Amino acid sequence: MRYYFYSAGLILLAILFATILPIITELSEDVLVSFQIPQNNSQIAGIQKYNIPPVSQNLPVPQISARSVLIKDLATDSTLYQKDPSTPLPIASTTKIMTALVASEYFNPNSPLTVRDGATIPGTRVGLFRGEDLSFRSLLYGMLLSSGNDAAFAIAENYPGGVLGFVSQMNKKVAQLNLQNTHFDNPAGFDSPRHYSSASDLAKISQQALKNYQLARIFATKETSIVSLDKKYSHTLRNLNKLLTQVSGVLGVKTGKTDAARENLVTLVEREGRRVLLVVLGSDDRFGETTKLIEWTYRNFTWPDFGIGL
Repeated sequence: MRYYFYSAGLILLAILFATILPIITELSEDVLVSFQIPQNNSQIAGIQKYNIPPVSQNLPVPQISARSVLIKDLATDSTLYQKDPSTPLPIASTTKIMTALVASEYFNPNSPLTVRDGATIPGTRVGLFRGEDLSFRSLLYGMLLSSGNDAAFAIAENYPGGVLGFVSQMNKKVAQLNLQNTHFDNPAGFDSPRHYSSASDLAKISQQALKNYQLARIFATKETSIVSLDKKYSHTLRNLNKLLTQVSGVLGVKTGKTDAARENLVTLVEREGRRVLLVVLGSDDRFGETTKLIEWTYRNFTWPDFGIGL
């Protein structure tokens, strides 16, 4: 009988232990977590504040002629100002941002490319010669600094499927990026009813391109020279973006101008670590209006201070 009660007691203790153990474990984990994660840690506060967009001082926006404008703070991906940002418009040579992005996902910087029919393409040109061999990197410089239509078509001609295959890939990239108001039918930016984008979509394309270190460096280059692989031809290139030498903090990105598109400019600016992207489409004065918008942006907005001792 004594052994019966002894066994029953052991069973009851086991049941009690099994019931209490999870509670003790949970309480212990809570205590450990409270020690491991400070409740008022300045680093955590800094991370949280990093997602807070700049604050507007409500200064009046400059008067501009541009048909569409978008200004974004890149750290928070927040919109600082917009004017018809989703309207589809002709975008001229700002197209070449997408051309550069798509081509960079296929070619290596040192890939040798041969100039073919692209040598005779009209409009702004590097001055490439039919049969000239250059590295892909050299053609990128020619396309993005001098806005060479011949360089853009030379890149597309060397892509699998030629120009048609390249343009098809541009539109596949449009779908991948979920761009709602964009379609391409050539790699240079010639006006066409089936060639358009919006300020909002163009900002997304530019943000993707800027993730590529090589492209970001080219966008910011003021001038350089490129040489054919056989050293027979040399081409001097100067960036058409005047703001690179005229406005503090400007780091590129791309100009564009046609009769239908008027004047366009996508601009990356950084001042005191604050990066802003501006897209100006359909302007009568892309450089002047972008300059006004840059100065207004940095006067009008204040950014959270992430310094120590918050």
